[in-house]
Formats: sequence, C-alpha cells, structure tokens
Amino acid sequence: MDILIEINHPAQLHLFRPVMEAWSREGTTFLVAAREKDITTRLMDRYGIEYVTLAPVGNGLAGQFRELLRREAAMFALARRCRPRVIMGTSVHAARIARCCGARSMVLCEDDAKYIPLFRWLAYPLAHAIVTPEALAYENHGLRHFTYPAYQKLFYLHPARFAPDAGVRGELGLSASERYAVIRLSSLQAHHDIGARGMSEEMIRDIVALTSPEMRVFISSEKPLPAEFECHRMPLPPDRMHHVLSQAEFLISDSQSMTVESALLGVPAFKINTFAGRISVIRELEEAGLAFGYRPGQEADLVRDVRSIHALPNRRDVFEKRRATMLARRIDPVPWFLELTRRMCDRQSTAEIHAWSREYIAQALSPAQTCPVG
Repeated sequence: MDILIEINHPAQLHLFRPVMEAWSREGTTFLVAAREKDITTRLMDRYGIEYVTLAPVGNGLAGQFRELLRREAAMFALARRCRPRVIMGTSVHAARIARCCGARSMVLCEDDAKYIPLFRWLAYPLAHAIVTPEALAYENHGLRHFTYPAYQKLFYLHPARFAPDAGVRGELGLSASERYAVIRLSSLQAHHDIGARGMSEEMIRDIVALTSPEMRVFISSEKPLPAEFECHRMPLPPDRMHHVLSQAEFLISDSQSMTVESALLGVPAFKINTFAGRISVIRELEEAGLAFGYRPGQEADLVRDVRSIHALPNRRDVFEKRRATMLARRIDPVPWFLELTRRMCDRQSTAEIHAWSREYIAQALSPAQTCPVG
C-alpha cells in the first residue's frame, strides 16, 4: 500500500477529499483510519469513502487518554498489516508508527504549535515532514518543515474545485433575493480548548434581533441548542454547509475552522472566542480584511462592526476584491501536495524536495504559472 491517512475531524476529511480523488484517478493506493468525531464518519459515508475506525471516542481527559492509547495500538497493527510507504494526517500517531514500520510520516497542521502543546509534543519530534501553511514558517522546525503559501481550507475551497451552488437557497426555503446569516457554535471540547469560551446565548439573541426581520438566521451547532433557538437550526446536511456559507451575508462563529472557510469564500467572518488574535492563519485573513476577531467581553464591538459592514451598499464587491487579492498571493495547494507526497513515497532527500518546492512555488506565483512537477 502507498499511503495510510488518519482523519480526526470533518475539516481534515474535506482537506484530503480532493487529494484522495486524485490518488484514485492515478492508481495510488490508500487507506483511511477515521475517528468518529462530530460528523466525520457521517460525511465519509455520504461521500462513499471507505474507512476503518480504530477505537471508541473518549470523553473527558481520562477518556481521551485511553482512546489515544487504543488508537495507537490499533493503528500500529493496521500499519504492520498494510505496510504503507507514507503515513500522514493531522495525527499524533503517524510519526511514531512510521518509524516502527519503516514508512515515512507527514504531519499536517495549520494551528500554531504553541497553542496545541500536547499535539506538538506527540506528533512533531519523530515526523519526517511537518507540513504547514507559510503563516507558520516562523516556527522553523528545520529541514523537516515544508511550508506553502496557502491554507488547508484552500485544498477544498480553492476556485479550481469549489463553485457555489445557487440551488442551496431553495433547499433552505428561501427565494433568490432573500438574505440570510449563519451562526456556527463549536463544542470547544478538544484538549486544547480546555478553559476556552465562545459565543454566549445572549450574543445569539443579539444577532437574531439585529438581523430580524430583514434576513433569516441559520444556526449550525456542535452542541445542543436551547429550545428558543431550535427554529433557527440549520436544516441541511453537513455536506451542503460550504454552499450555504458561500452565499450568506456574514458568519458569526466561535469555530476556528468555519471562520477560515467563510473568509476564504469572501464572506465576512466574525469570530468570538478565547483564541482571538492568537492564531496565525486567522490573523493573516484579518489583515486581508476578510475576518474579524473578538474575545469574550467584546460582544458590543462585534455587533457594532457587523452593523457597519452589513450597511456597506457594495459589501459583496468589496469582499470579493479582498478575496481576489488574497488568492493572487496564494497557490492552489493540491497539486503541490500531491507532488510532495510522490516525492516522499519515492524517499527523495529533504534537500531535494525543498529545492523542488521552492521552484514550484516561485513559478506558481509568477504570471506564467507553469509549475514543474517532474
């Protein structure tokens, strides 16, 4: 087998989906080990992706630690049986298991290592390749660190692959002219979310009051919704979310992932949680004028800025121009990543791969955009 992938989160599935489609076309063999977190396996079933699960999801710190040990043992047995050339993912297991099984490991991440210390300590030390957006180049993990001028969410939201489906408005029960906003609530249950705070119920009430009656509000939530907000629950399946998001007036969220997705689609992304101002990828999007960050206690500032941006008569044009400017400075990461993976499978040296990557990125960002892949 060529590649073993570990997928732990819906955003990671979206990231790897175009990559897996390319592998299937070219005959690269791969296997997915999935964690039953949130809607990850439901999405895989919906997309027809075959996968294996390694262990039941643990709750609380003790449960998550037990799950970690069970997953490590199960993934090691799986790798011994399948003998992949490369093991990859946003995975705490890939590097250790690859070292034990004679494979190479690729650990993908878009979060600053200093804010996910447990992941960094478990995943990075033995990794053959640490693959991050260029926004994290400052971390300087040495020759093993491969960076690219793009974002993980551009793997699936780059215009080369994603086009908004206007039909989603009908699925939401809206006319072509009706406007709507999206609220996204995260569970904030990951190990690095301990002590983190997000959007309050009062904040949700304020946003609903702010937008009523001129637009609808749809709420997507990883946690139970209070009864008063059930009428706003997102009615569509999760695989339609990016199409819903792409045509919204704005997003208000305490989720890092959906904040980035909204910004990359050119939809004003207002994020309120404890991590505001601390995540490098989101800071870049804030500097591009596509995202806006607030800490708990700054709700009044958020509402003021939502009012201000929503009042812009040419808001969509303004944000589409900001998005176009951002995209002109980024590459389509999928072709780059596919070639990086091929070179890792072929066991090229890190120096050779870095030389190729520098040339590829330079040409991808040039006006000619003719990228060497051989």
